[in-house]
Amino acid sequence: MDSQQERVADFSMDCPADGVGVGVGTVTMDPGVVKPGSFSIGVDASNHSIRWSLTVTQPG
Repeated sequence: MDSQQERVADFSMDCPADGVGVGVGTVTMDPGVVKPGSFSIGVDASNHSIRWSLTVTQPG
């Protein structure tokens, strides 16, 4: 995860070999680590046919 072009977190997750199921990865950051403005997250999947989704949760 990058915030304002600065790497703020890395995480990985294991997914089932047959591609069926859910892989879960989590990273928790202290308040203020992600700078105000935009952030970006890149996904590097082992196979282009893998479907994926991402949920980002911020405390309210």
